Amino acid sequence: MSSTLPAISTSECAESDFISSWQDSFVVDFFCVFCLFFIYAGCSVPAINEPHYWTKAAHFWDASFGKGDLFLESGDAHWLFFASFGYLTQCMPMAWAVWTGRFLTWIFLAIGWTMLGRSLWLDGASPGKFKHSRPIGRFTIEAPLVASCWGLLWLVGLHYGHWAGEWVVGGCESKGIAYALLFAGLALAIQQRWTLAWALLGGAAAYHVVTGIWVIVCVATVSLVIDCCKPNENCPKTCSFQGFSRWIAMHRAGWGLCFVGVIVGAVPAIAPDWGTDPVLASESAVKQVYTRLGHHLAPTRFSSIRWQNFGIQLVCACTVIWMVRRSKWQVHTKADARLYDSTENAGLSPATPAANVFATLPRGMQFVIGWGLFAFAVALFGLTIDLAFGKAFPKLTSKLLRFYLFRWNDVAMPMMIGSLVVSFAYGKLTFTPSPLGARLVAWIGILVPGIILLGYRFDMNSNEAIPAGDKAHFVAKSDSESEQVKQFEDWLRVCEWIRSRSDHESLWLTPRRQQSFKWHTGRPELACWKDAPQNAAAVVEWSQRLADAYQFNKEKILQPWTTEKLWELHAKYGIRYVLLDRRVAGQTPPLLPILYPSQNEFNETFAVFELPSQK
Repeated sequence: MSSTLPAISTSECAESDFISSWQDSFVVDFFCVFCLFFIYAGCSVPAINEPHYWTKAAHFWDASFGKGDLFLESGDAHWLFFASFGYLTQCMPMAWAVWTGRFLTWIFLAIGWTMLGRSLWLDGASPGKFKHSRPIGRFTIEAPLVASCWGLLWLVGLHYGHWAGEWVVGGCESKGIAYALLFAGLALAIQQRWTLAWALLGGAAAYHVVTGIWVIVCVATVSLVIDCCKPNENCPKTCSFQGFSRWIAMHRAGWGLCFVGVIVGAVPAIAPDWGTDPVLASESAVKQVYTRLGHHLAPTRFSSIRWQNFGIQLVCACTVIWMVRRSKWQVHTKADARLYDSTENAGLSPATPAANVFATLPRGMQFVIGWGLFAFAVALFGLTIDLAFGKAFPKLTSKLLRFYLFRWNDVAMPMMIGSLVVSFAYGKLTFTPSPLGARLVAWIGILVPGIILLGYRFDMNSNEAIPAGDKAHFVAKSDSESEQVKQFEDWLRVCEWIRSRSDHESLWLTPRRQQSFKWHTGRPELACWKDAPQNAAAVVEWSQRLADAYQFNKEKILQPWTTEKLWELHAKYGIRYVLLDRRVAGQTPPLLPILYPSQNEFNETFAVFELPSQK
């Protein structure tokens, strides 16, 4: 018994093509994604991490910039980023270089995300059956701007639901480029273009090795499960040796290219610690995990609000997965008729049974769910390590936790939730108890929090009085906004004086409450809380310098510098200049020559003193 699909007239096709041209356009979807990223991340320069990355990038190309600074002269873990994007600092002012890097990053991220988004819902759904799918730049008329809608909801989950403080769309730094390459690589992996996919994933690891490695392991694991551990056209024998051999053959060419990228990223990160004393390496790991980067690496150091928000996101994930189990996946619709051969696909039913919905989801949907589950499993492993062994064996646990076990979970879980919600919104997943109700709830879940987030970010970025990279560790919450702005203006004035009037190579002792001294002056400083080096020996030295220079009482109140303390630091570290912060309670001018402000200059917040070469 044969059956044919309904014929579509020429006029109907022309009208449909005209209506859907913009909806199917990759360029339109990309442009909308880019606008989302720009609105979300378009804050003033510098953003929170940009002084850290870009002063290092400037020093990479010009050794006189901050010469003598411990952080700048420590190991270059993100060598490829400094070597490529850092060159911009030689062509234009720092702020312009960062804005150029930002736009390039957002463009690459938007391309990668759009490629990935338009791959997830490709038809010809079952694994290994992509011959009926549209190319990556096309999608069905029923899902216009699918990458944009998915991206909007993903940003909401990433912004409000992160557990370990991970972000993707923001200022210009190495992990932004890495994620752009990862998204493009994941899109090609879904299409089974494995050689190029692995090359892009390796390129991501070259830019940011830790970020890239976790995604590489995740993709390999999920691919093994989806493509090899159940019967399909690629591996017909479930978990058989023959099936595994075919899976290896499908990937091995790409793995070689991926390995090259991993080596490019790993060697600069590992080389500075070759031959380091194991005791020193252990001490460095503990300081990184449980002191400097505990808010990213150790769940026992995560704030309560992060636990709460992640718990809400986890509940949302469980709810959406439960809904999927009670839903049907729409395999074949009238609008897709021209994509299928009527003879081969005449027997396709309008929807798949709920019991088999996960098994018959499009390959891309299977992958994104697999990524989310894998990332969550790794995060649970990290949580178990910290809770069970963190107090008893801090050196051992810190060596494991310092590999950012929670980073990919922060990114992959909202990707998984968003893809399923978007599937409900576009009617690809039909919730059997209430199809229309589920679609309405899904659209509300996408648009309402998305518009709220974009409105909040636009307002915040438009009215930003102090850039985040300057504001971090600078302002006191007890001060009013007008006081903070006045103090920041004083900060810019003193930094400008230092940049134009002081010696380039002399070491500075700078205020504890700042992180942008090198950004504004290009001068070396004794230590900065934000600028933790990457290699073990430098981390221990940096920690000791902080302890010597900034002392707190039992109430954790920063103690003022005395003249005797300054001479002690001068004798130990060779500091020449002191940038004194008058906001520190009890701080009085030391008995040293004052260089700034002079009688003709005004600055209520900061002052510059000089330590002569001999007392």
